Amino acid sequence: MIAVMNVDLVGSSQLTPANYASMLQALENYLETIKQQYNVIYSVYRGDEFQIATRQADIAGKLLLEIKLWLASERAGLPLQSTISLAFGPGTVTGNDPGKNNGDTYILAGRTLDSLKSGQLMINVADKKMSALTIICHQLSYILNRLNTSQMSLLYDYVTNDFPTHQSLAEKLSTSRQNISERLRAAGAELLPEFIAYTQELICEDGSV
Repeated sequence: MIAVMNVDLVGSSQLTPANYASMLQALENYLETIKQQYNVIYSVYRGDEFQIATRQADIAGKLLLEIKLWLASERAGLPLQSTISLAFGPGTVTGNDPGKNNGDTYILAGRTLDSLKSGQLMINVADKKMSALTIICHQLSYILNRLNTSQMSLLYDYVTNDFPTHQSLAEKLSTSRQNISERLRAAGAELLPEFIAYTQELICEDGSV
């Protein structure tokens, strides 16, 4: 099983040339970091859409959240909303450019992205109809898209550090545990580890779903 993710940057066409160039450079640097950390391949298209593919399907749910949160946080320099389609299914991941790969999972990721409303995230599994997964994705999109930049940044730290204790996160961010606990609760942070666990449950030990 592989995972293919298509991401569209919302509103990037409205950026000034200088801001667009800055955003694109930050994005390229970030994607290169992801490539090294998660052993994925990626390609950026037209500067406002990119695609990621990996054989490690079990990390894709976490990676989806990291990308969504990073783009909308202060780390990207210019916070942007994103529309994200993640597809699980059979296929191969070869070379360095997912655009040069083909198969049902790549097609599913692309077609799903084209069908989404701006800012939504969606996960599909090849040859499966899973209404619960659709509802979960709609609810998570609704919650995340209503958070401010500061909340997105906090959730990004929370996810990328593998859900540390509130005390350790508070020490990292030089604030109080109570402050972190209240902010995480207000941002709906308790849903994120459950979301990741659910995406991992979609993948059976034999690589099928």
